[in-house]
Amino acid sequence: MEIVAEEGSARLLVDRRVYSREALLQACYWFTDRAYLLIASPNEESYEVLIRTKPGQDVTPSTVAGELANALIDSELRQLVTKETGRIRELIFAKAFAEGGLLADPPAGDDRDPVELRNPSPATATETLGRRKVTDRLP
Repeated sequence: MEIVAEEGSARLLVDRRVYSREALLQACYWFTDRAYLLIASPNEESYEVLIRTKPGQDVTPSTVAGELANALIDSELRQLVTKETGRIRELIFAKAFAEGGLLADPPAGDDRDPVELRNPSPATATETLGRRKVTDRLP
């Protein structure tokens, strides 16, 4: 990332190979209360965010750009954690709603085997977990 200060604005150059479009949009959204942000894609390798602070703000565009750079790291990490833990989170929610009687059908498995590693249901029998197929029996 690179911050380029200009008269009344700043530009944040973001490497597309490191940060996803979703992470960039999320991070920029967090700053829309303090600044106007314009996102462009000048080439295949980068995004460019033009930052101008809104009237009445006592921060410089360069300061917002630095904070945005940090928020972008946070946002990208959140995307990664969500991707890695999404299935487990869905199962936890399903179990919680099932116990409260809020689901029409109870989720597969039980609380001793929440991700169905030992006794996979037909719905998860063909999925893989890491390099090991779920259909492979665990000890």
